[in-house]
Amino acid sequence: MDLVKNIHTLIHVFLFIVIVLFVLTGFGITNNQIIEPPTFGVLSKLTSYQLHLNLIIPFLILLGAHFAFIIGKKIKKNTP
Repeated sequence: MDLVKNIHTLIHVFLFIVIVLFVLTGFGITNNQIIEPPTFGVLSKLTSYQLHLNLIIPFLILLGAHFAFIIGKKIKKNTP
């Protein structure tokens, strides 16, 4: 049970990181003049766009795993 809880926590942490990066890179695409200086030019418009596109699949996988854990917990709770 402890392993399942640790995996669930890891999924939440990674999902949070991916969501923050997804929003940050999306903002970097539309407002790159605001994002470039704080990131010292690492998140240019092109880099933000490439990262944003590459984050879609990990986001969907982690979101699906998150939903699976939630649904699994509800099913387990309702099973007598």
